[in-house]
Amino acid sequence: MPTVFFKRLICIVLITVSASSLGGCTFARQSIAILKSTDHFITHKDDPRVLFEPGAEAYANKIALFFHSAVEQIEKEQFRPFAKPVRVYICASRASFTRMYGADVRAGVLTKLFLSPRIFDYGDDVARRYLTHELSHLHIRDQIGNYKMSRLPFWFKEGLATYVSDGGGAHTATEQQAMDFIKSGNSFVPNETGGFIIQNTPSNWGLRPHMFYRQSMMFMGYLAATNKAGYRQLLLDIENGERFSTALQTAYDKDLDALWNAFLDEINNA
Repeated sequence: MPTVFFKRLICIVLITVSASSLGGCTFARQSIAILKSTDHFITHKDDPRVLFEPGAEAYANKIALFFHSAVEQIEKEQFRPFAKPVRVYICASRASFTRMYGADVRAGVLTKLFLSPRIFDYGDDVARRYLTHELSHLHIRDQIGNYKMSRLPFWFKEGLATYVSDGGGAHTATEQQAMDFIKSGNSFVPNETGGFIIQNTPSNWGLRPHMFYRQSMMFMGYLAATNKAGYRQLLLDIENGERFSTALQTAYDKDLDALWNAFLDEINNA
């Protein structure tokens, strides 16, 4: 029988693989970051779900103002309550976030949702969208687990999170810019599976992250608009642990290529 240590090691590998698609060094750093204690984080007086490092109280005060509405937004847009208690951990500095999360980005989910002060670089509204984007990831992860989360297509996870957060993570790429890119042949190409070790990322298609998020958001918006009942069924089936390809076929009675080509036709004819 596997030892407790071995089981925990497997869990850490699953979490870091599903959370990170940035390469081997990041994988190693995140494997270490998962083990770091958050005992030094302080509980916010107005919302105990908001925790912050000493020195991050001003950021926490802002997050506390819209944390509840962001949680409600995800539960509404993803058609189901959170499966576990929701918390957010706000770091006091960019360096501290990098230590706690294992990568120098603006926000992310390992076993916990961490925010860097960098989410406020573009103002409070963008910060709220970043928070909501990460809550989307947390919402699905807590329902289906890390392995099944890792098997979902990267474009789907990021497209959904960007779509339900009203553009969180895509604020430097407009819809018109994304349309121009797609019309010129510069787009991602959706696939039906993720990867336990390797996943397709924006660089696979020569796209910067915000452009990739905007394009994948637009495709998710198309799926939602073209068949509202099917879109709802797709999300609920995935949240029940169904494979993406099976859930998509059941919801739309079409394969991914057909849906993608219809989306491209709509863009090219706009």
